[in-house]
Amino acid sequence: MRSPPSCHLAAPLVAVALAAVLPGARAQLGTIVPETAAPAAVEACERSARQAVPASAREPAEVTFNGPPSVQQELAIDGQQVLRGAGRWRGASGMRSFTYTCNVDQRTSEAVGLVLRDTTPVAAKAPPPRPPAEPDLSQLSPAACESSAVAALKERWPRVSQIAFDPRTRTFRQPSASSALLHGSVQAVPTIDSPSRLLGFDCEIDPRSGRVLRISISG
Repeated sequence: MRSPPSCHLAAPLVAVALAAVLPGARAQLGTIVPETAAPAAVEACERSARQAVPASAREPAEVTFNGPPSVQQELAIDGQQVLRGAGRWRGASGMRSFTYTCNVDQRTSEAVGLVLRDTTPVAAKAPPPRPPAEPDLSQLSPAACESSAVAALKERWPRVSQIAFDPRTRTFRQPSASSALLHGSVQAVPTIDSPSRLLGFDCEIDPRSGRVLRISISG
């Protein structure tokens, strides 16, 4: 009479199956974990954002951040990481909100460029007028142009620092359905011992995709 089959093989088979499945599951989970910025890069960007917030003549502005900035992998350029975050500051008219885009040199963890935008909602009774000739900017990103301008400045002056863009000088034109032009100004210090320079930049964008086609620096 044969003895009944042993059940001791079931556990090893299950363990082997799990061992085959779990590595793949871990790899799949790893693809959805977002990249995080180094603490030194976050600190450098937040310090630049505090300096860019308009301060009163009597006391510095009280700046708070909504959380750590996110890494913008699609805007990354050679040797630099682009972070985007948001925060608030207390101004003369009350609390103001803002977002910022910050370029960080990955070798030194220093902020080499920052764009700060005031996102405080405008009162409904006084909406800002929109010029009739202004193109549809739903697919356009000034940050993409400004990141390309930072790369062009670094190529011209490898030791450039204190890069700052003035959003008030931006002008847009859309001569065709496949091309939009952004012009603006940027201030930078070419080297440690040189004075600050005010330059202009012209950026050509594909309005259908938001992709930067060309960037040039003048001045």
